[in-house]
Amino acid sequence: MTTHGVDTALTLFAAGTLTRTQAAKKAGVDLDRFDELCEKRGITTTHSPLDPSGPSHVNAD
Repeated sequence: MTTHGVDTALTLFAAGTLTRTQAAKKAGVDLDRFDELCEKRGITTTHSPLDPSGPSHVNAD
């Protein structure tokens, strides 16, 4: 995790360019740590359980 990588990921997430999952990956941290970083910087991480870059909980039956 580099400061520049985290800053870039947070900026892109805040702008809506990256999803929460994409931004966490770019920052090199897990989602819980990413949420902590957002909270420290005042960035809202309200996320839908239907995040298109995350796992789907749809049952195909």
